Amino acid sequence: MSPFWLMGALAAYFLILLGVSLYKRRTGNENDYFLGGNTMPAWMLAMAFVATWYGGNSALISVDAANTEGMGSWWVLGGPTVIAVIALFFLGPIIRRAGMLSQDGIMTARYNKVAGTVLSIVTAIYLIVWGASQMVALGLFFMVFFEISFIWGVAIAIAFSLAYAMIGGFRAVVLTETAQFGFFMLGLIVTFVGAVIVSGGPDAIIQTIETKRDAAFLNLWEGFGPNLGYVIAFGLAFTIDPAAWQRLQATKSPKEARSVTVHAMVYFLPLYFLVVFAGIASIAAFNEPPEQGVVATLATSHFLPIFGVLVFIGIAAAIMSTICTTLNLSSLYLTELTTKALHRDIEDKQKVWIARGATLVAAIVGFVVAVQLPSALTLLALASEMLAAGVFFPLVLGFFWRRANSAGAIASIIGGGGFILYGFLIELGIPLPSFWGEGSVTRVLIGLGASLVLYVGVSLLTPAEFAKADAFVNRSRKTLVRSTIGGTDPNGAGRGGTNGNGREPEADELDAVNNN
Repeated sequence: MSPFWLMGALAAYFLILLGVSLYKRRTGNENDYFLGGNTMPAWMLAMAFVATWYGGNSALISVDAANTEGMGSWWVLGGPTVIAVIALFFLGPIIRRAGMLSQDGIMTARYNKVAGTVLSIVTAIYLIVWGASQMVALGLFFMVFFEISFIWGVAIAIAFSLAYAMIGGFRAVVLTETAQFGFFMLGLIVTFVGAVIVSGGPDAIIQTIETKRDAAFLNLWEGFGPNLGYVIAFGLAFTIDPAAWQRLQATKSPKEARSVTVHAMVYFLPLYFLVVFAGIASIAAFNEPPEQGVVATLATSHFLPIFGVLVFIGIAAAIMSTICTTLNLSSLYLTELTTKALHRDIEDKQKVWIARGATLVAAIVGFVVAVQLPSALTLLALASEMLAAGVFFPLVLGFFWRRANSAGAIASIIGGGGFILYGFLIELGIPLPSFWGEGSVTRVLIGLGASLVLYVGVSLLTPAEFAKADAFVNRSRKTLVRSTIGGTDPNGAGRGGTNGNGREPEADELDAVNNN
């Protein structure tokens, strides 16, 4: 396939998304830049939710895994995603009622500023490494299509994603992700249909499975045990993924937050089975799994140019939507860390400029990580295990366990997340002592166990903080009185029940408790 086709299609695609970003670039304050002013509909946020999670690992690695492992490969990413969405169905309204701009705000309100800061550090690392995993996937994809080096492929991926992430903030991200949702749906359908045709049709596929694979190849549950580490790490990490929480926090009401998860489940189920079916359908097309990946090889060597371009744009859309989200969210947590470090009041417009600078910093660091460790699945596992082991218990149980306190939360994050980071340093070849067996299941279970023991143990051994806990829990469980759509209440709360700074009126109660 001529690279001119691809460059022309990519340029047209980029101009469309850039136009959307410029059209919806109103970012007058933090709430506009990071939550879109709480004005976006549930169906659109759900599409953005799906486009965010459905990145390079879903689109490329899942197809390759299905080609060799069959239906059981669904548990690598499909299973954890469904589990996480079910959990968020119940947590969504609680998250929305908390009324905070980020998880840092939630941790600060529930515990203290130090807990929020520690969470922001871990979350920023998670987001940057997650983004780096997508940069690796897209860099390899561009390398095959454009016949360029991996580094140049990653650089192009970052440049495209960075442009519209910096210009329009969250509103632009959601609108472009909605468009990208349509692009990658079309690309996946073309990939599946094309794989069936190239393989010679359903009969040839079935015959190849019978001769080359055993009966377990089409058994969904066969892959649960071998992929248990991914199910645990990804399932817990996805449940507290800040990208998902951002979309729930950006809804107009707690009811709409739950609606987002319902819409997302409707989209996710067919998507994750579609990539598995595409991988299985391609089994008769190759004697051995292609080194350059099933999707890239089909699109460049077996499809007509027009269909190859559709696949190229669809997969690129899936990956760039995730990169864009990780950049936007990384900037949120880096901005909060920066404003805390400055120890002074900063105007909203200044925060927006800090956020744009933080977006650039996240892109540069992500590029370095991607080049140093060019394995998309390894990077995603690193990010997910660190987030799950470090943050899950203090963040989620903080909504329900009244006795938990700041000391327990901080110890849990540092202990659990630090252990996972230590384990990955060993995997990278650093000669450090270890007392556990090989395998991500063992590592993540030990990390989760350490996090839970520290959270409960330290909380019970240190003074309780009942006043702070009661104020937070009561707020997250009550139904907020919202202003009428399109109007403003007499006290100045804008649409969506937020104050001018993007926070809900009840947040002042929490500040009063935290300052005592």
